[in-house]
Amino acid sequence: MNRYLYYSPAISLLLCTLLFPGLSQFLYNPDDNVEQLDFASFESGLSEPTTGKLVKFFNGFCKDSQHFMPAFRKLSRKLYKWKRILKVHVFDCAKDENLKICRSFIIRSTPTLRFFPTAYHRDPEDLGTEISSRNVKEIESELALYLAELKYFKLFSREDNVKDIFRDHEHVKYIAMVFQMCLFNFMPHFETGNSMEEKQASLDDCNKDNPIVATIGRNTLLELLPYNEIAVRVFDDHQVYTKFNISPVPNLIVILNRNIKPLFLTPEVDTSEAYVAAIRQFLEFSDFKPHKPLLKTLPTNITEALRYEIFKQHKNRPQQIYRADLERAVDQILKVELPKTSNFVGKRLSVVNNFLRQLYYLSPLKPEAKEKLNNLYNSMKIKSRVSGVKFKELVLKALKNYTFDGKQYVGCIASRSFLRGFNCSFWALFHYLTVESESFHAGAVVQVFNGFVKFFMDCNDCRNNLREFKKIRPLSDVTQIDQEILWLWEAHNYINKQLAGGSSEDPKFPKIQFPSERDCPSCRDNQSEWRTDEVLKYLKSIYSLKNLSWFGMASDSAYTYSDFEK
Repeated sequence: MNRYLYYSPAISLLLCTLLFPGLSQFLYNPDDNVEQLDFASFESGLSEPTTGKLVKFFNGFCKDSQHFMPAFRKLSRKLYKWKRILKVHVFDCAKDENLKICRSFIIRSTPTLRFFPTAYHRDPEDLGTEISSRNVKEIESELALYLAELKYFKLFSREDNVKDIFRDHEHVKYIAMVFQMCLFNFMPHFETGNSMEEKQASLDDCNKDNPIVATIGRNTLLELLPYNEIAVRVFDDHQVYTKFNISPVPNLIVILNRNIKPLFLTPEVDTSEAYVAAIRQFLEFSDFKPHKPLLKTLPTNITEALRYEIFKQHKNRPQQIYRADLERAVDQILKVELPKTSNFVGKRLSVVNNFLRQLYYLSPLKPEAKEKLNNLYNSMKIKSRVSGVKFKELVLKALKNYTFDGKQYVGCIASRSFLRGFNCSFWALFHYLTVESESFHAGAVVQVFNGFVKFFMDCNDCRNNLREFKKIRPLSDVTQIDQEILWLWEAHNYINKQLAGGSSEDPKFPKIQFPSERDCPSCRDNQSEWRTDEVLKYLKSIYSLKNLSWFGMASDSAYTYSDFEK
């Protein structure tokens, strides 16, 4: 049985290189116009004073987050044209160090999209503006409305000075002044917008309370953001024309250079598309180019990307136990390992019932899962004999449509198929149960462990090795909880020693005598002999409920605040 291996950051980095030679399988690629924030950079990222921010709170292990990834990638690449005024961020709620932020921003599910204005500072009354749509076009349209509130979109008035714009933007060579027509105050009107949004803007009053005021001008501004050399300013007061010594003219764009010398462009029709086409033609004639396009990137291979993220997690948190592994162990025991038995009767039935009872009282499962397992226990305890087929039916009936949130191994990840995985998570589960077993009599957990290996473990070497270990450390010697914790630890190391170098060993995760000197320097004396009092402290700290990581859980329990923790 593979043990839970803790290894150095250097080994972790080597593993990442070996397993992912191209390192191209990132969940979010910076070349897709996405910047990932974490707990250290989150507040400074949002407080940036010149741009709005779109933040996606996500959990890569959550199916909803995975399904939205391709659309979000498409969205972020489209939003690259707005990079002068909008940054696109992602924030990983699956990481333990980020949980506090996800909870404080009341992230109830993932993915969650929020828009934050310039220079945002955390405010319990303002946690950003949530965007509920998952349609790329709808999200882009909604963002345009929010961006229009930025200072950059402020309507130019007759009191404003064009020179101030040049002063504030050193890279700008030209300013395009766009008059936003309204049907009631300017005639003739050649065309009333090319979109329903622009038509509505022409028919409504032009004032700051109208959420779609200056839509044609706004869309023109947004479309020309990729050109650093030009700034677009919109005005709705035709008296502004007098600042340039001209009379109001329909469909007129005034281009001003740094000497405030005007050049006039006349789009064919009154639409943002026509305005943009006219200004682009001028820019191309002046040999100005838009931002270089984004590099082409491959679609995310989510499976490989998550494996890479898991190995990064190992590097950052080498001494960690994961809820996902414990859930995977419970799931496989109930649905795969136990149903292999032809009949549960006598001691076999007692082992299963005791195991279900311990899961109900000791496991870190959700209350819903615990109740379902308690229902399974109540169905089993009244029976004197249960067939494997019947047991499987009872499990399906008790769990119904419930699925465990741990979808893949994290601490028990393997470099090859059929290695580690369940065996590793099995050990982790029972180490955890021994540490949390204060409410049970001493030896109860290791008795179930022994019974499971004896009756249900599909591994002759495991059974034989445990039988030999019990000759050295009889179960009858376990009379205290601390002895129970140490008994399982000794058994684990004994079996590791017997299996080291064998076919069941993952070459990237060799079986060692744990804990290593690096992980627990105080666990050995100067002669490298175990100091069991220090080992006990170590085991209690590592395999405790408070040390369990949420990373790898396809669940919102972590960031909706898990009220079922002890």
